[in-house]
Formats: sequence, C-alpha cells, structure tokens
Amino acid sequence: MQTTGTAADAMSIKGYLDQIYMDDPDRILLKLSYMGEKINGLVSRVDHDAHAKSDADHDYVTLDVPAEQRGKLFSPAAGRLVPPGHVRQNEPACAAQGRCVCIRPTYGMLYAPVTGRITAQLPSHNAIGIMTFDGVQILMTVGNAPQRYQGKAFRQLAWQNDSVHMGDPLVAWDRRTLRGEGEDDLVVMTVTNPDDLASVTPLQPRMPWASRVRPGAQVMSVEFPSEG
Repeated sequence: MQTTGTAADAMSIKGYLDQIYMDDPDRILLKLSYMGEKINGLVSRVDHDAHAKSDADHDYVTLDVPAEQRGKLFSPAAGRLVPPGHVRQNEPACAAQGRCVCIRPTYGMLYAPVTGRITAQLPSHNAIGIMTFDGVQILMTVGNAPQRYQGKAFRQLAWQNDSVHMGDPLVAWDRRTLRGEGEDDLVVMTVTNPDDLASVTPLQPRMPWASRVRPGAQVMSVEFPSEG
C-alpha cells in the first residue's frame, strides 16, 4: 500500500506539471535554469560580501602558535600521500630537496595546515600562502594548471591577511568539473623559506608514502635556528 501511495503521489505531481506546462513543456527547463542561476548568484553574493567584510575587518591581533603545534606542519587535506616526484614539472626543486608534501585528495577541500596569516592568493583560487607567527612560510597549491582554471571550479573561503587557525577551511573545489576537463587536483604543500630554518623534514620514516592522512595529521616537522 505504501508503494501504491508513493506512485500515486508521483503521478499526481507529474500530472500537475503536465497540466501547467501543457502548452509549453520547455518552460519547466527554463524555470529550473532560472532557479540555478539565482542560486549561483546568491552563492557569489555571499562570497563577495564575506570577502568585502574580510577586507574591512581583518583580525590584526597576533595569533600565537600553540605550543603543541610549534615545529609541526599538518596535512591540509584528506587523502593519500604520494611521492614528491608527482609534483608539477615547474617545481622540481621542492621535490628534489624534500621540502614539500604531495597528497592525492579524497575530496575537494583544503584546510589550514598551521595557525597563521594568509599572505598570498591567486585569482584562480587554487593556490594560497600562509605564514606562521614563528616565521614558517607555506605555499599550498591544488592542481597543475592554474593559468587554465581562472577561478572556475574553485571557491575560496578565506582571503589575504585573514588570520586562520590550524584546521580552518581555506579552499573548496569541484573535483568532477576538474576531472571532466582532464585536470589534476594533486595537493602540494611547500615550505618556501627553508633557508631561514634549521631544517624541514617530511615525516617519511614514520609515515611511509602511499599512506592515508586526514586534516590535522602531522606530515612535516620544522626546526628553528638556535638563538644566540
């Protein structure tokens, strides 16, 4: 009886729509398209308003790095660690020197790997830089063709000069759209100022490549020069 009622309800809905759009069935497609444009416009407006608020109301209070996070870099994405050789061809240096971590993501979300301030962003929204308040500079990129993205499929959730805590969401992207265009979404996290640090070490011995990680799992360690 439950199935019959459900089927009858579905037929009633179909009959209702058929009756409304009998003269012009394509109107329902136009209505759906119109609704989709309105939703996209609303999302864009929310992002624009959030960005404007970020520009006008930055948190300029210095965020201290919690003691338990000092000297540690955490995974910016959920996924699988892959060898640094998978890094893009235009960044062979970080792969050769072991100053980066590459993650094949499980889903399209990038998180802050440290507590710090956003110092760089691209118009394509697929790269973002962070500096911790103890001096570690980090660049995170998604994919290997930023010049072709032009912001499509990416949504930035935090902006330059924003203060972020470890684990805060930074960038979201549509993996289906990227795959449909034959693009990659490999996540690469690179320490860009290793010369200012005593050492930068991916945790390869404790965390062999091809192992799975989640946001908040430590993937690199940093040592600072001794004072004096």
